[in-house]
Amino acid sequence: MPVLRGRELDVLADVDVCVAGAGPAGLAAALAAARSGARVCLLERHGFLGGNFTAASVGTICGLYVADGAGWTFVTRGVAEEVATALVGRGSAAGPVPFQSSAVLLYVPWAAKRLFDGMVAAEPGITLFLHTFVADALVDGPRLEAVVVATKRGLMAVRADALVDATGDADVVFHAGAPWVIGDAGQRQFASMQFFLQHVDTTALLAAGPSALTDAIRADGAHLSRDAGALLPTFRPGEVIGAMTRVRAPDGGPLDITDPAQATWGELEGRRLAEEAATFVIEHVPGCADAFLADTAPVLGVRESRRSVGRHVLTGDEVMALARFDDAIAAGAWPREYHVRGRSTAYEPLPEGGYYQVPLRSLIVDGVDNLFVAGRCVSADHDALASLRVMAPSMALGQAAGVAARHAAKGDVVAADVQAELLEQGAFIG
Repeated sequence: MPVLRGRELDVLADVDVCVAGAGPAGLAAALAAARSGARVCLLERHGFLGGNFTAASVGTICGLYVADGAGWTFVTRGVAEEVATALVGRGSAAGPVPFQSSAVLLYVPWAAKRLFDGMVAAEPGITLFLHTFVADALVDGPRLEAVVVATKRGLMAVRADALVDATGDADVVFHAGAPWVIGDAGQRQFASMQFFLQHVDTTALLAAGPSALTDAIRADGAHLSRDAGALLPTFRPGEVIGAMTRVRAPDGGPLDITDPAQATWGELEGRRLAEEAATFVIEHVPGCADAFLADTAPVLGVRESRRSVGRHVLTGDEVMALARFDDAIAAGAWPREYHVRGRSTAYEPLPEGGYYQVPLRSLIVDGVDNLFVAGRCVSADHDALASLRVMAPSMALGQAAGVAARHAAKGDVVAADVQAELLEQGAFIG
């Protein structure tokens, strides 16, 4: 029986692969590992799947596409394309919609929540535990024996031959004593709080054009937390998602979401800013005069916190140079997107039509042989993460981490074997 500081722990699950966190990366990791034949335990702290897809209600899937002549093609295939296609097929997504130097897919968060329920339920190899929070780790030399999870019945252990940290905040890496970093105030992105407006005259709003919000903020919105933003249709009559807040810590810098005090402040401040922004939209944007603030997202949308330090740290220079790697396991083409200073958002596009690769080594945690990372806690520097952190690349990283973890559970992890299986699962690695 696992022992934590002299205390015996009940075993919640004993599996081949444990995936901590069921956001875009963790969902894809669990699906990929199960589809490769692994017995998988998927842990999620919320009462539903999806992470930023659902809990943060982002409303746009970024990073799916790369320019292809006059149109767009998928650069993140596999699970990411499967999700996008399913949402479109349900009438709950539309795109690609050109944005900056790339394009996005608009979607309904509720539809994504139910889609993910079905995808996990359809995989008999996945055992899902919601309302479980990673609280510690049991390490035996260079291997992670188990993660400790907090539940309503106390601390319990999940044993696994290999694990994927898809918590977004590198929680497993932290508890395992493996190396990690977190950027300082100038090297960490700000969080946001999305909100839902209902009873919008979407015909009038769309007729006013995408510049209507920015023009209104420029004229009368100097008090708002951002100098631009978007009102995203959800395909439900009269409803839009507001994406126009920037949540600061009490000292004015970016939140450290791993600090309980700052995390608490951020959620409260996020709702205040969302209400402020919604009030502004109702008063100043065409089509919104009769609208009302229906709700905010369940949680903040966090863009950056702890990052693991793996066998390779992907750099911003490599992203802009469209780097290629022998052990590539995913590709990305989203511009480097920065929410870091003042009220503005900066975009640095990649060379047109180009994409970079991500090496398997960036998913392997340094010093822990059977621990992999995916999503925004991947081994990358601040500038690489500015592109790689968005949802579609996170799903591609998760799919690769799930396959790699399955191979680690069986024996050695050989890049060529991981690549071959990813291609069998429909992924694109370049």
